[in-house]
Amino acid sequence: MGANKPEEIHKPFAAAFNSGNLQSLTALYEPHARLVPQPGQLSTGHDAIRHALLQFLELKGTMRIVTRYVVRGDGLALLSGQWHLKGTSEDGKAIEMNGKSVEVARRQPTGEWLLVIDHPFGAD
Repeated sequence: MGANKPEEIHKPFAAAFNSGNLQSLTALYEPHARLVPQPGQLSTGHDAIRHALLQFLELKGTMRIVTRYVVRGDGLALLSGQWHLKGTSEDGKAIEMNGKSVEVARRQPTGEWLLVIDHPFGAD
């Protein structure tokens, strides 16, 4: 479910998001990963991350992510992406959000890369 290289992790994330596939999105995270769904909040573990991501999926939007950089370490990678989300609020109004993310990914024993820390607003 993850990426074969950390440089590729934004692509399956955007694809899963744009198709509304919550299961595939959650599978891109390690079981005890951490996500900052908005500044000042922290979601830890698949259940909390699933709940946080569902709120974004409810916008029925389209996300675009451009990888800004990847710094590889020994089995770890630090990434940043420029993302843009267009969606619709509950009251039918158009919403646009964007930011610069910071993520940490780890190579799994299977060779795939999964997110350990995801801060969508970390580089803003």
